[in-house]
Amino acid sequence: MTERNITAEVLDGLREIREHRAGRLTLRTVRVEPRPLPELTPETIRDIRSRLDVSRAVFAHMIRVPVRTVERWEQGRSRPPDTAAALVLMAQKYPDTFERLASL
Repeated sequence: MTERNITAEVLDGLREIREHRAGRLTLRTVRVEPRPLPELTPETIRDIRSRLDVSRAVFAHMIRVPVRTVERWEQGRSRPPDTAAALVLMAQKYPDTFERLASL
């Protein structure tokens, strides 16, 4: 494995910034549009939680949200934010997701 030269990388970056500001270098811009998540219905959330065989309290603890939040999601009174929805969908596809999260 090759050892990185952080100092050289930082200096290269500063040189590129200076050249860009002087108009001698055009930095590339890439736009990435996020893909929409599959719809996460209250039934899906309940199904995932029941397949994991955990209570609402345990499920809430696993995804680090209040129990009332999970209750509102399962009753359809609110929707999980995209980050929480992605985590729940990962748990659906990969049941060991929460075990891995707990090991961090």
